[in-house]
This record gives sequence, C-alpha cells and structure tokens, in this order.
Amino acid sequence: MILLESRGVKFRVQYPNASGHEVELEGTVAILGRDPSCDLVLNDVKCSRRHAVVEAGPQGLAIRDTGSANGIFLNGKKVDRSPLSEGDVFRLGDVLLTVLPEDMPGTLVMGPEERGKAPTKTTHPSATLPPRNTETVPPQRLPIGVLSRARPEPHRPLTLTVLAILWMISVVLYPAAGLAAARSGGGASAVLAVLAGVAVAVLSAGMAFGLWKRRAWARGAQIGIAALGLLLCPFTLASAVVLAYMLRPATAAHFSASGPTADPTRPDTAELTFTGLVMATVVLGTILAAGTVFFLRASTTAMPPR
Repeated sequence: MILLESRGVKFRVQYPNASGHEVELEGTVAILGRDPSCDLVLNDVKCSRRHAVVEAGPQGLAIRDTGSANGIFLNGKKVDRSPLSEGDVFRLGDVLLTVLPEDMPGTLVMGPEERGKAPTKTTHPSATLPPRNTETVPPQRLPIGVLSRARPEPHRPLTLTVLAILWMISVVLYPAAGLAAARSGGGASAVLAVLAGVAVAVLSAGMAFGLWKRRAWARGAQIGIAALGLLLCPFTLASAVVLAYMLRPATAAHFSASGPTADPTRPDTAELTFTGLVMATVVLGTILAAGTVFFLRASTTAMPPR
C-alpha cells in the first residue's frame, strides 16, 4: 500500500470479517453514515443514515454524534462529542475507523507488501491499493462537501409529528367508516363505500410515511389536501391552520436537502403554537362532524312515513 500526503484527513476503515482499507477526506467537515449522500458512506446496517460528523477546526480534529441510534464509541468509550488524535479508534455501528497520521509533503508511506520495491511517487487521487474485499467497502477516496452539508440531521418538528400521527390514525378510521356506511346501505353503494374507505386508507398511509420522513412530495400533497379541506365545513379551520403551517418558509426548510437554517437549540414558539392549533381544530372538526351525523340521523328517524 502506498499513500501520498494530502491536506485532508486519513482514516483506516475496518469492516467485520473484511480486510481494512484507507480513505482520505479533503476539507474541514465530513458527514459519516449509511446515506448515499454522506461524504463517507458506511455500508453497515447498524450505522444511522447520518451517523456522525468529523470536523477540523482551530482546536484540531473532532467528532460529534448527530443523533444516531447506536452512538459513537471512541477507544471503547461512548461519546457524544470528542476531539480526535492520531491513532484514535472510533466505532460507528460495527465499523472501526482509525485516525492515521499525516505524512510530510512529498514523502511516501509504504506497506509491508511494498518493501523491497523501488518507490514511485504519484499524484493520482486514488493512490491506495484497492481493498481485497471490494463488495462490502465504499470508495477509496471521497471528497468532503461544503459546510452546509455537515449540519446534523434535524429533529422532526412537533407539528409534522402530530400530522403524521393523525394520518396514521386515519389508516384505521377510514376503512371502519366505509364498513359502517356499507352496513347502512346495500348493493353497489355498500361496495363503493368499502372501496372508498380502503383507497383513503392507502392515501393516509402514504401521507403518514411522507410527512414522517419529510419527503418533498408529501409537503406538496399536504398543501393540496389542506386546500381542498377548506371546502369541508367541519374541518375548514383545521385545513386553514395546516395550510398556513405548510406554507411557512421554516416548514419548507425541513423538507429541503439542506435542512433548516434556524438554531435547533432555540425553542420555536411558532411551532408550538401551530401544534396546539392543529390539535384543537381537529378535535373541534371531529365534534362538529359527529354532531352533524347525529343530527341527520335524528332528523331521518323523526320524519313520519309516507
């Protein structure tokens, strides 16, 4: 193995039951995780999509957890944030990464397999020998993106969580409503009621998934559904609140690739307000809808037969 000095940071990546290999990351910030958009992609199921961030600052190299499921273990001890030194070993999932020392410019580091051979300088970016097991390891050299990509994955806003849960509840409620309508009717109308309940349940499941994962298409779909909901009298207020919330720039940022620009450590009072308004107007709409159904049934029962 031959490595040529670079201004970046070098790591040795060791997968279980696989031969280790070196990677060189250039820049000051890098995201490490399972997501293909990360600067160093780790093909391990125990790694989170965006597991950790490595930063090079005035105090030297440091690593911090970005809300991963299994955490970071540095030299056998679990840490949330810690400086890194040459020779440190940290574990993300089942992947071990060792901080390699930086070489002097123009010098070569030769592995045991290269001893006895004439040294050869090279400036090719992939100056490391390929790993023996190429099926389970990521590329040899990965550039680090700009600083904005290194932000930790933001937490899901409370209002989006509430909306996703409401859609999850709808997955059960709409088929039940379809069956209830089918019992009161018969023939083709009963079949249509059941099919409509199932169709809306499928839509609800998709919306719950999209909002939970903050997919861009889910925001557009929620805006369209809320706009249509303005015509539904019992839930007009709820639809108006949801529409106003989804059109906020702060909400739109949660669905973008770069993520929100606000400081996550500062409480968002508007977020709490929207959460309360959504819950209150949904409850109010449910009461109005139930009252309307009860009134219609009572009126039908009270009508004298012809």
